Amino acid sequence: MRLVPITLLAAAALSLSGCASTRGDNQLWARSSAFFTQTGEMIAAQTRRVAQFAGGLVGSKDDALLQEEIDELFAQPYIDPLTRYLDEHSADERRARELALVAQEREIRCAAIAQIYAGREASQANLQRMRRAYMMSCPEDVQDFAARVKQSATAQLAASSKAPQPSSEPEPEAESEPVTDLDAALEDALARRQNSNCYLLFTIKNYTQAHEACRPIAQSGDARAQHHMASLERTRGKFAPAFSWAERSASQQHPPGLLILGQLYQAGQGTQRDRTKGLELIQRAADLGLTEASYHTGLAYQNGVGVTPAPELADRYLQQAANNGHLPSYLALSSLHEQRNPEAARYWLSEAARKGSPEAQLALADSYATTANAAADHEEAYVWYSLALLNGNAQAKAGVKHQEKLLSADQLASARSRIQDGINGRWN
Repeated sequence: MRLVPITLLAAAALSLSGCASTRGDNQLWARSSAFFTQTGEMIAAQTRRVAQFAGGLVGSKDDALLQEEIDELFAQPYIDPLTRYLDEHSADERRARELALVAQEREIRCAAIAQIYAGREASQANLQRMRRAYMMSCPEDVQDFAARVKQSATAQLAASSKAPQPSSEPEPEAESEPVTDLDAALEDALARRQNSNCYLLFTIKNYTQAHEACRPIAQSGDARAQHHMASLERTRGKFAPAFSWAERSASQQHPPGLLILGQLYQAGQGTQRDRTKGLELIQRAADLGLTEASYHTGLAYQNGVGVTPAPELADRYLQQAANNGHLPSYLALSSLHEQRNPEAARYWLSEAARKGSPEAQLALADSYATTANAAADHEEAYVWYSLALLNGNAQAKAGVKHQEKLLSADQLASARSRIQDGINGRWN
């Protein structure tokens, strides 16, 4: 069965609420409001997509790079590169929008091929031609054409058996390649497509169809599908089956399976709560290289969940995740170092802010604005309050208004230039 058309993930809307001036605001803020309105319009015009992942709405080039990949992929005429892209990135939630687009494009191209072959003779030669060209990406359509060929051959055989036999024996005809049921190659292609559908639907958060698509794959022993079933059942509040699926996935040392099983133990969902065992499972997943598990292991050591607090181990695991671009780990590292090493705390906060986190942008602005006396950097504070505001954080509005009053005209011009650079990902 062909994968049903996928509803694309709705892009997050860039909110500029709170940017308009209010009655009684001074003239300075009125000018600032115009600046933010114009900047917001520029963002809407230049950024056709809003980042669907932790890179945030402003200050990340990741979405533009992903779009370049898709543009190049769609510019070439073949179908198999689309399938390879889906197989390679099917677990990457940051590419959820792109995966949905590629899957839709593949369905369109396969449907076009099916239409072409619908007008061709249902012959063994055409079937072999279709198999060679489209088995990998359009196995359902190959299967349908194979059924036509078999039906045609059966009809021809029935017709010939009813025809009167000539008195003299004719010369034997050259034998054509027999039409058989689905062979191993086609069965394998169909199985790969079924697995791919499960993984893809889960990644793009089409959970209703993912539940249906993943169950038979999980029952066959696929550890990844078993993890997906555990996650889906947990989301539905069905903790007993979630725990059962998680155990089956974790028993194969599948890192996401280990992570979710550990989380179920930590929360006491589907089993008796055991935070120590939960951490052991999550840490095993982290040591196998799962970024999300490294983050949760770091949090456990930071907060003493299932273990005695150990800042050094917390730092190690959180940095392990941060080195893979995991945005929440930047924020956790900033919190970890806030009291012990303020310089390190600001570094990680700055990294998160540059990645586009409005939470980090607001906190970084606060750190520059509230630094005692002469050490305060009002221009820096204004820049980060502004980016946080453009990123939809209405709490930053008051900070923008206050910092603007403390800047000279030259400082204000410099800050606004830096804001534009930040929007385009050009950091000093």
